[in-house]
Amino acid sequence: MKNKNVSIDNNLSKTQPNEKKVVDLSKNDSLTKKNINKKNKTIKVLAFSSSILALSTVGFGVGYGIMTSQSNSYRTSLENIYEKNFYNLLDNINTAENDLSKVLASEASSYQSKMLNSVAKASNEAQISVSGLPLTQGDIYDMVRMVNQIYGYTSTLSDKIAKGESLSESEIATLEDVYQNLLILKNELNDFARKMNNGYSILDESLYNSDGTNNFTQIISQMSDVDVKYPTMIYDGPFSDSVVNSGIKGLSGSNVSQEQASQKINNHFKNLTELSYQELTKGKFETYNFRAKNSDNENLYIQVTKTGGHILTVSGAGKQGSATIDKSQAEKIALEFATNNGVENAKVVWSDQLYEDLYLNIAPVQSGIILYPDLVKVKINLVTGTVVGYDATPYFTNHTSRTLSQGVLTKSEAESKIPASFTIVQTRKSLSPLDYNREVVCYEVEATKDENTYYFYFNVENGETENILKVIKTDNGNLLM
Repeated sequence: MKNKNVSIDNNLSKTQPNEKKVVDLSKNDSLTKKNINKKNKTIKVLAFSSSILALSTVGFGVGYGIMTSQSNSYRTSLENIYEKNFYNLLDNINTAENDLSKVLASEASSYQSKMLNSVAKASNEAQISVSGLPLTQGDIYDMVRMVNQIYGYTSTLSDKIAKGESLSESEIATLEDVYQNLLILKNELNDFARKMNNGYSILDESLYNSDGTNNFTQIISQMSDVDVKYPTMIYDGPFSDSVVNSGIKGLSGSNVSQEQASQKINNHFKNLTELSYQELTKGKFETYNFRAKNSDNENLYIQVTKTGGHILTVSGAGKQGSATIDKSQAEKIALEFATNNGVENAKVVWSDQLYEDLYLNIAPVQSGIILYPDLVKVKINLVTGTVVGYDATPYFTNHTSRTLSQGVLTKSEAESKIPASFTIVQTRKSLSPLDYNREVVCYEVEATKDENTYYFYFNVENGETENILKVIKTDNGNLLM
């Protein structure tokens, strides 16, 4: 985008002249729908799987470390996945921009609230689409943060209207800024869609150049620069600037050299046949970045923190074929990998299998309380037993010594709050990251009804319902929303 005054470091938090105007979007909307209908094909491989309490974080998805394809059919499938995610992103940004223009054109509170909810929904769905694009970690983070802040700000304003309050002049002015940036982003995405219609290949342009750059990433990253100052007193969620810039809590130790980082990788991946250093990234984390290939012909992109020498992320595509290990063996591999990389007192808190890969969420446990803000995601290929996906960013960002209250709410009292029509599966305590930068100890009650699974979160101090998540089953894995 044109304006680049605001730094955007899984964040636009869950984001966000005075002359009001309605823009005629019919031409761009018709183009978008035509493109989506043309490109929205059925895809059956390599999809995004989300975690419990997924906060705009980056899923493993297809991964951005794929350097080449093994067959024409594989290339076609992968290109189709990228195109589908791009056009879904385009559709949701068009919807958000269109509906926000209606908010600014209306003075009816009920209609404003309805449209703000629509903008928030479109922004939330855009996060999922971004996670399925072959962007490098920092740029996925930037784009997700942008749409996440729009989601958070519009959701907060909708809740305010629902309580009988009206939007203030400053809030209207902020929405004007959000709208202008959405309009720029929408036009840039539509221009890019025209390039795709003329033969542009996301797959080809996402391969790394000799200097370590990625042409597709460079184009998309320019679109995620925004100039909107969100009022932190109104919305200061878990992905806001104040949290991002507050420092990294869980990373300590002396600096390691590039050679030491390389040795760290070799210690954890025993069957590597190639390992090449790419670059040093200086972002939220300073990381040494490597490309690797193992004897099973799996390509990996690995980041090692300069501070402490911990493996921060791994991205890659696992081998296809028949499984040689089962779920319990995969869990053991994942836990050992996380433990050896500095993750303390962890356990598997959720898992989901998609084709040949098992996705696991690992979290530390303190005094019987699962620490969801410190979540680590691991993807194990069941054919080779290799860690082909790993993200410890939340852990090293948030993990710290905490004083946690066990509260006054009992397990039986929490379970009594579940309607009788539900069947309780399990109940446990968790530290849950919620809105307004809160970490709250809750009873997490997993329950089912009509073959659907829900997670209820009750504050252990006062028994209030803090959140309810529903598992959404898709062909591409399970999502919690």
